[in-house]
Amino acid sequence: MKLNLGDVIPTSTLDWPGKVVLVVFMWGCPMKCPYCSNARFIEVPEDIQPVDTESVNAKVLDASRFVDGVVFSGGEPFMQPAALKEMASFVKEQGLLVGVHTNGAYPGRIAELANTGLLDAVFLDVKAPLEYEAYRAACRELEMDAFAAIKRSLALCCELRRDNKIKFFEARTTVFQGISDQPEDIARIACAVECADAYVVQQGRPEVAMDERLKATESIHRNRLLELARAARERSKVKTVKVRTHLFGDEIVTA
Repeated sequence: MKLNLGDVIPTSTLDWPGKVVLVVFMWGCPMKCPYCSNARFIEVPEDIQPVDTESVNAKVLDASRFVDGVVFSGGEPFMQPAALKEMASFVKEQGLLVGVHTNGAYPGRIAELANTGLLDAVFLDVKAPLEYEAYRAACRELEMDAFAAIKRSLALCCELRRDNKIKFFEARTTVFQGISDQPEDIARIACAVECADAYVVQQGRPEVAMDERLKATESIHRNRLLELARAARERSKVKTVKVRTHLFGDEIVTA
């Protein structure tokens, strides 16, 4: 089967907390968030040369002795559901874990992968409080149908985790100047993701943003992120709240 492959990172300790994983980046995303850190994988180039999924499977096999699993990222992996399912099946055959980074645009495809036993962890980007205008402001371009799908994905992930159909569910919000950067924003998001094993307040990287105005801003300071995370900790029942920064990595926040 053919795949629009972006890149493969043989080993990462950043993409699944507590695990060593191989990361597969897949081309294409239905959203055009101005601050995306993987903007190069959003638009599929017209001259792209698809590769066989077997080439990725070979890399998985090579890494299988020293990784815990494989994380599929992007772009949006669920834009290529058939290729994703085939690769996830191969990963599971090797006795490894499967995780997917997603924006939640395809709840039906998340459900299918989970219900066939091919999904162990979901890492869901929750970009803003779950009201349409707030979410659209963060994403810049978002139709109501897409927003409804994202909300269904969140509810689905809660259900899958409750029913133990996935082993780990992380929700995370990437914070920039003017984008989900207020304690009230983060507290409202945290209350919506109380089913998650962890909620992460993540430091955005203006230098790699698509939007030139965002590139001109400074990243949110760690102390401010800790303040935001404490609002999540104090006003929600999320099991674990973390701050994720480039310098310090993951830090668990207590009240």
